[in-house]
Amino acid sequence: MTSRLAAIAALLAVAALLRSGAAVAMEESVQKPPVSPIGKTLEVVVQPDSYAFAPQVVTIHPGDIVRWTNHDKQKHLVVTQDPSAPTTELLVYKTLQPGESFEHQFQKANNYNFFCAIHFQMWGTIAVVP
Repeated sequence: MTSRLAAIAALLAVAALLRSGAAVAMEESVQKPPVSPIGKTLEVVVQPDSYAFAPQVVTIHPGDIVRWTNHDKQKHLVVTQDPSAPTTELLVYKTLQPGESFEHQFQKANNYNFFCAIHFQMWGTIAVVP
């Protein structure tokens, strides 16, 4: 009888170890999804007296941020539209006074053309690639 109790106790101990090991393994395999950091920021600038955005073409990924900065002496009106949205919806419509900056985070992969609504020769493209 003592050997039978010892065997049962040993089996219970092994079962407890297996159960705790399985629980740990299960906890490790069911991981929380990674927290996405804020995307990187790329800058598009207007240099003094250039009447141009630089760089003119920017390639980013969803979640990245574009910062437009006006280093010119006059204001510029940055406009861009989501190509998949109705033509009346603007994604960005921001007047930048001299020295001002504006940021926009792009979420969807697509090509976004932008321009200055005051100086139409100023334009560029933001390519958001997966």
